[in-house]
Amino acid sequence: MTAISSEMFPDNYCSISVLTSPGEMMTTSFTKQRPSLLHRIIDSFKRTLPPENVSIEMNGSKQGEDQNDEVEKGENGLHRTLKNRHLQMIAIGGSIGTGLFIGSGSALASGGPGALILDYLIIGFMLFNVCMALGELAVTFPVSGSFAIYGSRFLDPAWGFAMGWNYALNWLIVMPLEITAAGFVINYWTTSINVGVWITIFLIALLIINLFGVRGYGEVEFYVSIIKVIAVLGFIVLGIVLAVGGGPNHQYLGGKYWHDPGSFANGFKG
Repeated sequence: MTAISSEMFPDNYCSISVLTSPGEMMTTSFTKQRPSLLHRIIDSFKRTLPPENVSIEMNGSKQGEDQNDEVEKGENGLHRTLKNRHLQMIAIGGSIGTGLFIGSGSALASGGPGALILDYLIIGFMLFNVCMALGELAVTFPVSGSFAIYGSRFLDPAWGFAMGWNYALNWLIVMPLEITAAGFVINYWTTSINVGVWITIFLIALLIINLFGVRGYGEVEFYVSIIKVIAVLGFIVLGIVLAVGGGPNHQYLGGKYWHDPGSFANGFKG
């Protein structure tokens, strides 16, 4: 009688035990060879095969535990390569973009501080509900794909198809806009270098980051998000210092602009 058992350990270490006869056990250990970087880059473009039989129920703690095990093992097409710190900083950093650093200045000048706060409250409430709904769906239905999958599943495949293409077109427009905005931000300090040079540098950097897969993206996003948070905190501290008269002219501002030109610069209707 021959029995074979295998066990995987971290760092691709594997142990195989063979029971050749009663009382005799032969154990062999080896390290699984990791694919090269080139092969991993090529494999990253391959489509993940969907699971054959995946049934998801709405209730039941055991079902939730089974789903977590499947996600950990990659049995349903998902692989957890991002850590909690990556996810937390991606969530925080994703909400800080060019709209806050660049667009908020013109909005404040044209609408006034009251209008700006009101706009942030309205849009923030809407986005909070959207994010909570997507979070619930992602936890209850962990599928391999973007949120367009949920549109196909709960509404109609045509709806999911349209959502996917709208999202793709959105990033085809937004990404060049953000890269151009980043170039103009740097161009504020130095005008000797054409903004097209900075755009090219950012494009090459994004291409290199994407070649390292999800884990590389998570690490870059983690540190970039930290820089964003530090920048926002720095602007808050700077704003407080300027408001209390810590600027070059030592003029106390306080709530001056709430009275002149007013909380709504051009009236409540804008």
